[in-house]
Amino acid sequence: MSVAPAIVDRRLACPRDGAPLFARGEGVACQAGHRFPRRGRAIDFRGEAAPGEAAQRDIYNGEVGHYAEGGDELRRFVRDHLAGRVKSKQELLLRALSGLSFAPSPEVLEVGCNDGRYLSLALALWRGRGIGLDIAERALERAALSGEGEFHLASACALPIAPASMDCVLALDVYEHLGHDGFRRSLREAARVLAEGGALVAYVVSQQDRFTLHETLRRMTGGALGVDAGDGHRYEDFVAPALFREAAAEAGLAIERLDPYHGFWTLFADYWLPRTPRLAYRLLERLDVHLTREGYGNGYLAIARKK
Repeated sequence: MSVAPAIVDRRLACPRDGAPLFARGEGVACQAGHRFPRRGRAIDFRGEAAPGEAAQRDIYNGEVGHYAEGGDELRRFVRDHLAGRVKSKQELLLRALSGLSFAPSPEVLEVGCNDGRYLSLALALWRGRGIGLDIAERALERAALSGEGEFHLASACALPIAPASMDCVLALDVYEHLGHDGFRRSLREAARVLAEGGALVAYVVSQQDRFTLHETLRRMTGGALGVDAGDGHRYEDFVAPALFREAAAEAGLAIERLDPYHGFWTLFADYWLPRTPRLAYRLLERLDVHLTREGYGNGYLAIARKK
C-alpha cells in the first residue's frame, strides 16, 4: 500500500495554482507537476519578474552599496534601536508594529524581506512564526545570518503562500519597484494570503511629494537628484495615495490608516544626521506637519485589513 507524500509546509503553496507542495527530489512540486528547486535552505519559486523586480534583484545582488553591507548593517540596526538612536522611518515603523496585536503565535509574511530585519522585529514583538520572501539571492543569504523565520526566493506578484494563511503581511519599500500593474497584482496577492481580519503593513514611496525634500532636489537639479535611482527607483513607478486606496478597495482591503511621512526635515535628518535620538525626530516630525497633514510626503505608511 503506497503512502501519500507529506505536505512540505501547509503555509506554502504553488505560486502558479495555489496547490499544496510535496517534496520531490532536490526540491518541491505540486500535484500538477510544477517543480521548484531548493537553493540551500531556500526554495526558489521565482518565475517571470515584474518590470522593476529584475533591476531590483541585480541591485540587491550587487557587491557594493548599502544593500551589500550584510550582517554588520543588521547588527547596527539592532544596536541602534537598543540605544534609542534610529532613523525616523525606522522609528515610524517600530511604532506602527508595536501598536498592532494579534492572537497568540500569529503567522507573519514579509514580502521583499531583504535581510529580514523587520520580520525579526515583528516576530520578537508578537512571538509568532514568519516567512520572508525576496527575489535576490544575496538578500536571503544576509537574512539567514541573523534573521528570524524561514526564507525563500519569490516574486512579490506571485506569492508561494496558501490562501488565508497569514495574520500579517509586511511590504516595506516594495510596491514602488513593481510598476503600477505589478503593484496591483502584488496587493491582490497580499489580500489573497491574509486571513479575514489580517493586516497588511506597507510603506510606499509616493508620487504625491510636492514641496518635500526629494521634490525640492528634483527642481533644483533638473531631475538629477531626488529620485534615488541607485536604489532602483523611477518616479513613474511611485504609488500615489489615491492609487493605493483604489487598488486596496479592489483587492478587498479596508484601509485603517494612511499616513504621509518624510515631508522635508525628517528625510533630511535620515540622510545627513544618521542615528539621531528619538526625541529629536519627534521634533522634526512636528516641523513636517504642515506638509504631511495636507497629504504630501516622500512616502506613506499604510495599514489595511482583509475584509
